Amino acid sequence: MENKILRISLIGFIIALCVGFYYIYSGDVDDYYLGQKIVGCATLFLFFILMPAFLIVRYRHKKLKSFIWNPDVLKDDEEE
Repeated sequence: MENKILRISLIGFIIALCVGFYYIYSGDVDDYYLGQKIVGCATLFLFFILMPAFLIVRYRHKKLKSFIWNPDVLKDDEEE
């Protein structure tokens, strides 16, 4: 379920980015500023909402201690 929500959000981000760049390159001054706002809001959405949500869903059931470097474990392995 979470993956579908993330996929839909990512597709929405890509569409917003395309619409924003369309407005930027359409040629009208008012559309240029609107396009800048759309691209900026889409980027903020990506980095402050979509990326943390992806990380939470992706690493929910992982054992993160296996990814942490622990020098004590290395010393025990070298002594054996």
